[in-house]
Amino acid sequence: MTIIALDKKRKIKESLKKTKEKRKNQIPKVYKLKISCSNLNKEQKHWLERVFLEAKWLYNYTVADIENRLNPQTEKIKQVEVKTPQGIETRELTCLSSQMKQGIMDRIKKNLTDLSRAKRKGIKVGRLKFKSDYRNIPLKQNGITFKVLKDKNRIKLQGLKKPLRVLGLHQLPENCDIAKAELIKRPDGYYIHLTCYIDKDRIKHEKINKPIGIDFGIKHQLTLSNGVKINYRIGETQRLKRLQKKLSRQQKGSKNYQKTKHKIQREHQKIYNRRKDIKNKILSLLKRYEYVLIQEEQIKNWHSGLFGKQVQNTGIGGIISMLKQNIETLIPVDRYKATTKMCSRCGSRKEDITLSDRTYKCESCGLVIDRDFNSAVNILKIGLSKVETTTVKNLPTDCGEVTPVEREATARIFKGNPYIRVSYTSVKQEARLL
Repeated sequence: MTIIALDKKRKIKESLKKTKEKRKNQIPKVYKLKISCSNLNKEQKHWLERVFLEAKWLYNYTVADIENRLNPQTEKIKQVEVKTPQGIETRELTCLSSQMKQGIMDRIKKNLTDLSRAKRKGIKVGRLKFKSDYRNIPLKQNGITFKVLKDKNRIKLQGLKKPLRVLGLHQLPENCDIAKAELIKRPDGYYIHLTCYIDKDRIKHEKINKPIGIDFGIKHQLTLSNGVKINYRIGETQRLKRLQKKLSRQQKGSKNYQKTKHKIQREHQKIYNRRKDIKNKILSLLKRYEYVLIQEEQIKNWHSGLFGKQVQNTGIGGIISMLKQNIETLIPVDRYKATTKMCSRCGSRKEDITLSDRTYKCESCGLVIDRDFNSAVNILKIGLSKVETTTVKNLPTDCGEVTPVEREATARIFKGNPYIRVSYTSVKQEARLL
């Protein structure tokens, strides 16, 4: 190895070491930017369609013979063999750069590693399958594979002469470190996801110094221990049902069939975006609390019951998954704890309570309270018994009072979304009303 190569290797190691030290005081954040389709010229539209098509060809070409084709030489090839109804044809790779090819190869290696890990755990797995559509192209290196032109609201992609105009670059904070990006294809257009690292000191969160318990349900999707009830439901639209009915009557593979299929995909994307926005808003509210306490529910069993469709339209399982991934102070409560049957004031247990009983009436202390609210308070009390650092151990019976800070934060976060309904209740209110 020459002296120049050794010196280059040493500089790379030093750079990686400095970056690793800097990342300790930073947190990653992904910003989603949409490519403005109205500003695309013919060359850019053709390139975007072609690059995803070539990514699919390269992926399927490698998966067809992983042992011989998953190697650094594949990243340099300019032609691949594609299976068509007429037979095997050779196609040119004109849009995919070497870094994009390398990212696709790395993704295949990661998929194989995940399959191997799952197989060692005893999970039955198969081989990697061919893709009929490729929708995610990694852009690994900032400044080479892509370049952000923030002052011009544009991003330059490798292989395109003219930069693409994107919407949402104003979200990027100043002096943030842009690490990598991904080019995404969706039914409603093209997106670029930028992964940036931001200093922890620059991120300020509005904190609510109190714990919160959450009861998940079907009538009221979330009932909090402070008396807030969050209701929402995003089901299938009438337009989606009409399109699905229309698709079933069309000849499979025809042009009209493909057009209707694309419209259905766009409608599904709209429904997904609405549900995702609700989940993000709920997560934004709950991240402000000192501790978040939930009961470990088996949402999969809820789908097999009478209310499977309602559960699917609310996406409660997705909310629980997001809470587990994003909240460090999440405290789970055992799913076998009888939070619904136990009185939140005296602790006595009531066995003869059915699903239709929406009000909990305690025969020992005379407490009359909303069923879901009572369960949320019990989850809060049981979960706090596990926490040693908090000073809140014995909650008063009127713990369901919403503070002005909580009410203001709830109203600010959920405003502007017509699919979310928020109501307030408390122990005192329940006692007066019932």
